[in-house]
Order: sequence, then C-alpha cells, then structure tokens
Amino acid sequence: MDGPRSRQLQRFRTMTPEEYSAFLKKAFDSYLKVRQSTDCLDRNYLPFDAVELDGPRWRAMGDVLIEDELRALTNNMNAWLGTLKRWHAWLIVAREYAEDDRWEPAHEFLGTIATYCLFQPSAIRDAFTFVVTNGLHQVCLATDAGYEDRLPLDQAPWDKPTYPTRRKKEDQLAKIAGRWPEGNLLLAGLRQLDDKATRDATSDFRNRASHSIAPHFSRGFTRMVTRSVVQATRMEECGGGYFNGVFVPGKVGVSYGFGGRGR
Repeated sequence: MDGPRSRQLQRFRTMTPEEYSAFLKKAFDSYLKVRQSTDCLDRNYLPFDAVELDGPRWRAMGDVLIEDELRALTNNMNAWLGTLKRWHAWLIVAREYAEDDRWEPAHEFLGTIATYCLFQPSAIRDAFTFVVTNGLHQVCLATDAGYEDRLPLDQAPWDKPTYPTRRKKEDQLAKIAGRWPEGNLLLAGLRQLDDKATRDATSDFRNRASHSIAPHFSRGFTRMVTRSVVQATRMEECGGGYFNGVFVPGKVGVSYGFGGRGR
C-alpha cells in the first residue's frame, strides 16, 4: 500500500543502523533539553507527609496501615505526573519534525508513555477508592467505640472470592464518607476521574485498548470494518416506485460498515 506511512518506512529502511541510531539520539537529546527547560509541564509532585496521624488512639495497626497505603497511592500519583511530564516534553519535541518524520520517534518513545497515562484515570480512581475506604474505616474504629470492624463488601474466608464492581466499591466508600460533611465533596472529586468527559476527550482509549482495538496516537486507521447492533429497519413503499427505510419498533439488527476510525 502506497501512502505517507509506507513512504516514510521506505526512507528509514534506507538508513544504516548508525544513521538510524543518530536520528533517534538527536530526538532524545532534544527531549532532554525540553525536560530541563521551563517549558515542561509545571506541576509539583505530591508530598508524603500530607496527613497527620498522631492524634487518634488507633486500634491495632490502623495508623501504620493508613501511612503505608497513602504512601503507595502517592507513589502511583507521582509516577503518573512524572510520565505526563515526559509525554508533554515529547509533544514539544515533535513540533520540531515534519509530519512524516514524527513517526519513528513517536513509535520508539511515545506509544508506551501515552498508553500508560491514558490508563491512569481509571487505575487511580479505583486505587483512591480502596485507600480512602480503608483509611476512613480505621478513623471510624479509632474515634467511635461502637463502630464495628466490618465493611459491607467483606467476604468470609470460605466464600468463593468475588470482585465487586466500581459502583459497589464507591457505594461502600460513600456510606463511610457520609459520616463527615466533606464526604460528598470527596466523592464528587473522585468521580471526576475517568468520567464521561475524560472518556470522550480520549476517545475512550482505556476501554477500547482493554476490550477491543485502541485508536492510534497519530495518523492511520483502525477497525476498517465495524459491526454494530442497531435498531432494525424495513423498506416501506413511499410512492412512485420509491422505498424508504423505516425503523421497526422493539427490534434490533446488525449493521456492518466500511470505513473504520481515522487517527
């Protein structure tokens, strides 16, 4: 197939290994310069001592549990931020190249970074729910003598393990967080992660990469033929030998379309 991508591949195939290595080294040197400049994404990493745990009288090892899980969550969020900084720097570097010349640096350096970043809204939302649920549960144990050490989704050791849905886990958190006036604000902020706006802005990349075929980060086509379940139609005569397709109430059909998704 002849096209921009095939012509670009032919060009790079004519390079010697040394020339190709020099091409990539130049791109990476440009990236390092951007990372050191003030043009890079200006966000601060999260601190590890944001929560004071010296006040309550903790049951068992509640304070140790909270400290450990908060540290892990902070590490995850800082790792996401660091990778976003790298992605941002590479996008700046990409502007230095003609469109056809961006393919190879993007393939070599950008794909894995971008994929990781686009998976994080969902991953961080679930991790945050887990950590905050456990943390607030320990706070309740330490501050309310009548509070039982049981969570709604606890499973008996003899039961077959199950994996609750996100909605069930967030409902569990809502019941605990509802003991505080700020609980609704916490949940509203949490639900902004991996919400519809995020899915729309990213072409639902995380779900499509996990369960079907993800969109490209640059030019190209995916899913050249698509299969969709649609409302069924039938042909109805409208006079003069012409027919129109009209919807059949309550009946579904299958539609195949050629064209795919351009990226």
